[in-house]
Amino acid sequence: MPPFRPLALLSATLAALALAAPPAHAAGDRAAAAFKGADRDNDGRISRDEYVAARDDRFDKLDRNGDGAVSNADFPRASRKPAVKAKLDAFLAESDADGDSRVTREELSAAPTPVFDRADSNGDGYVDQTELAALKGARSQPY
Repeated sequence: MPPFRPLALLSATLAALALAAPPAHAAGDRAAAAFKGADRDNDGRISRDEYVAARDDRFDKLDRNGDGAVSNADFPRASRKPAVKAKLDAFLAESDADGDSRVTREELSAAPTPVFDRADSNGDGYVDQTELAALKGARSQPY
């Protein structure tokens, strides 16, 4: 049985939440994962509300110690992996509305949606398959 790797779980979860720009080689798959399952009304496009709801559904996976907030305490070994620590710090900085270095469920619900905003290229409040494919293509290009 392979060992449990909480840092790998954090990295994958943060990427799925699209809280930080992933490496170019995996960006397309991670962008697609961030949107997978978010189309709750099955109309072939994802609204901002659907995206936020799908992101909120992942809160319990991030709040590993069950204290009602996501913080460095949930990932004590993240400091050993600079890339993971950078993603966690970016998430906390972007989503922590009251500056207490913790992100509550309410703060996550109200947090910005930068990947959704980039994907919604026509600004209509929805991401369709064409926009998702364009995001995937743009993020897979070298910087």
